[in-house]
Amino acid sequence: MTKRTVIKITIPLFLIIVVVAAMAALRVRSSMTTSTEYFTATIEEGPLQKVINATGSVQTVVTVPVGSQVSGQVQELFADFNSVVKRGQLLAKLDPRNLESAVANSKAQLAAAQARLRSAEAEVRTHAANLNSSRANLEGARVTRDNAKLQLDRASQLNQRGLQAANDLDTAKANYDTAVARYEQAVASLEQVDAQNATTEAQIAQAKAGLQQAEADLDRAQVNLEYANIFSPVDGIVISRDVDVGQTIAASMSAPILFNIATDLSQMQVKASVDEADIGSISEDAKVTFTVDAYPNTVFEGKIAEIRLNPQTVQNVVTYSVILSIQNRDLRLKPGMTASIKITVAERKSVLKVPNAAIRYHLPGTPAPSFGATLGFEEGSKAIARPGAGISLPQAPGQKWNPEEKLRFATFDEVQSHPGRVFVFGLDKKPAEKSLMLGISDGAMTEVISGDLKANDEVIVGDGTQVDTSNQVNVQRGQGQRRGF
Repeated sequence: MTKRTVIKITIPLFLIIVVVAAMAALRVRSSMTTSTEYFTATIEEGPLQKVINATGSVQTVVTVPVGSQVSGQVQELFADFNSVVKRGQLLAKLDPRNLESAVANSKAQLAAAQARLRSAEAEVRTHAANLNSSRANLEGARVTRDNAKLQLDRASQLNQRGLQAANDLDTAKANYDTAVARYEQAVASLEQVDAQNATTEAQIAQAKAGLQQAEADLDRAQVNLEYANIFSPVDGIVISRDVDVGQTIAASMSAPILFNIATDLSQMQVKASVDEADIGSISEDAKVTFTVDAYPNTVFEGKIAEIRLNPQTVQNVVTYSVILSIQNRDLRLKPGMTASIKITVAERKSVLKVPNAAIRYHLPGTPAPSFGATLGFEEGSKAIARPGAGISLPQAPGQKWNPEEKLRFATFDEVQSHPGRVFVFGLDKKPAEKSLMLGISDGAMTEVISGDLKANDEVIVGDGTQVDTSNQVNVQRGQGQRRGF
């Protein structure tokens, strides 16, 4: 065989090998691009609860801080931690000597004010007598003036007739002028007495005001002396004592706290912080249970007594305070315990349940479902605010508000549904979409109200292009299955 013949045979064989390799590579590439691995979960049937989890602290319903309004040294104590006290019971006594001295000083100032008032009253009486005397002098001066005027007129007439000497006329005129001067002097004296009387009246008013101030100072000093004895304002139990005998307390801008008294430990409350995303689902009829670390195997029950409207914002997280009323007749719960709270806002005894991952799932290359359908929001739920009956917490003496006038929140509507869809495998072994009406959700499973699904049906929860989703489903459910097509 010649060399040219070998070359002719080799070239077609090389072309065949190249074509076969290209076709194989194309088939492998096509297989890699068209095959998808799916993860499925099973439709279950059973109970379902929509639960809101929260944390809070166990508190007494009413805790009254008992302080001191006066400064002094603690002389005696009559109550200690856990002491059961009654309203009006003596709890502590301060050294009263400084306060007694202040009372004695106020009494002396009161006596001085009373003396000043009596002196002013005596001056008023003196000026009243002087006023009467001045009026009498004025009347005498007026009579003398009028008589001198009459004598002057008579002497003038006799002098004109030549029956009386001019000297007598001059004497009569001098007497009249003197009487007029005395009359004017009496008028001035009366005006002076009137002015002095007005001054005396002002002095007596000032003395009366000083007397009232002295009486007020004495009352205040006596009240401060009474504050040296510190009494319990309520019936309850002393949960803290912050002073000891011999300790000096200073009451300046604020009253120092000596005791904290809880009114009733058999009726307590839990103050829970509920996120703003969950507060709209809570009503006063919700079932509430909680546990505390001290009794991890005991489940306590409570009732929602109040949903407060005051928001609290911490690190851009908005929460609302929900007050739970709890019975503590055996006194197992202590103030300050941390409570892990579960609020059941909706409950179903036996329903079809679809995994939330199946509702969120979307085929590769298609848009994700809407946010509401993904998370299972209940669009039909509504709440109405109403005043009226509800769980009322106990009130301490002096708390005069009417609990019936507080704003309360009614139960949510029973109809809570929204549309959704899932993907199942059709007869052609390809994903097929099914529309559903969904209800409540516990965060992992959602109620199926209506739709072409039944128990033990498999729904797609993820695929190979959504590794994170599939892994999450497998971890949560522990029953994911893989299918490749």
